[in-house]
Amino acid sequence: MTEPAELLNILADIHEPALAPGLLLAPGHWFLLSLLLLILLLLAYRLWRHWQQQAAKRQAWRELQQLDPADPQLASKVNLLLKRLLKSHSPQHPLLSASTADWQQHWQQQLPAGLTLPELAPLLYRPAPAEQGTEQQQLYQCAKAYLRAFKPRQLTAAKRSQRHA
Repeated sequence: MTEPAELLNILADIHEPALAPGLLLAPGHWFLLSLLLLILLLLAYRLWRHWQQQAAKRQAWRELQQLDPADPQLASKVNLLLKRLLKSHSPQHPLLSASTADWQQHWQQQLPAGLTLPELAPLLYRPAPAEQGTEQQQLYQCAKAYLRAFKPRQLTAAKRSQRHA
């Protein structure tokens, strides 16, 4: 039989291998991780783009909140505010140079079914008599509803369909 001291000398040459440096993953795992990272980056980019596109709408909302509904010039201020919003998303949109009736029709189409826009022409182009207070309140509510419903993508899609027609 072999002596234990001899066995110990034989085992002295065996060394445990060093641990592998870094993270060892299979190539498929690396592919999945990089695909996941790419998807997250694309999602973050789309969220950032959406936030950027909504900046004009947020600014218009802040300006509308600062307007006084009892102001005699409310109609012209709201009209200018909404046209600036439209122009910020679509500088060549046909509604920017359209008649008041066309603008009112577009505006009414964007409103919920129960909300009716008062006649814009008298509010915009005639001096404000004292009895227009309810119409101005109604216009202010319609402007809020228009801003809530405003979607820049629908504008560009409608503009494209008008060009191709």
